[in-house]
Amino acid sequence: MSISHWLALFVFVFALSTTACAKLKKDNNPAPAGGGGHTGTTPSSSSSSPSSATGPATETTWAATATSLNGADGQTLTLACPPGGEPHSVWGTDIYTADSSICTAAVHSGLITFQQGGTVTIELRPGKTIYGASERNGVTTNTYGSWDHSFVFKTPNTEKILRAAQDVTPVLWNTSATVVGFAPGKTLMFLCPAGGKPSSVWGTDIYTLDSSICTAAVHAGKISIESGGPVTLEMRPGESSYKGSLRNGIKSSDYEQYGSSFVLK
Repeated sequence: MSISHWLALFVFVFALSTTACAKLKKDNNPAPAGGGGHTGTTPSSSSSSPSSATGPATETTWAATATSLNGADGQTLTLACPPGGEPHSVWGTDIYTADSSICTAAVHSGLITFQQGGTVTIELRPGKTIYGASERNGVTTNTYGSWDHSFVFKTPNTEKILRAAQDVTPVLWNTSATVVGFAPGKTLMFLCPAGGKPSSVWGTDIYTLDSSICTAAVHAGKISIESGGPVTLEMRPGESSYKGSLRNGIKSSDYEQYGSSFVLK
């Protein structure tokens, strides 16, 4: 074969191999969607990802508090409490201090149980001047005064529950009026549970601020131990002395000078 024939054959083979390589590159790198082209029927990850408020539940622990989540007021978070939980400290009723155990508060609210755990959604909220205490579903919460941040559970009845919680503060029978910062003339409404156990009271009609609110209300004839109920107190300056008495099955005690008082309206 002449040199000219060999040269022609080489050019033909080279052109054929270049075309094959170009096709292989095109097949392995399809044109990207966009720029006026069709994007297909599968939505992008950015459009299908749920927001943090409605996203999948985040695993948590029974000791976890809203404070530990470092969230902002108004933020909504969904959390999964594991089964086999143990109770931790909680302050408040329906509206809880941010440093309360979220899972334990959820048991108190009747949303989950210690045995089974479960998923709950909370909303972070500003603080309150007072948080009530109550016994529900095997959990007894504590009263507390002013705290910077709170949380509530999001349910279909949230707003109705919160309106009630804003109007009256539930307390236990050993709760005294010292839970609230003292301010003469301040009027507050509390709710005493039924079936109470009387606690200490000093005075008659005018009571020392550290007297049991509910027990003083029975002594004053406002409620009964059996039924409990709402009571309204007004803070007053202290007295030089307090005289005890026996009324409505409650024996109050004498006391000398005390710096602050309350009366029941």
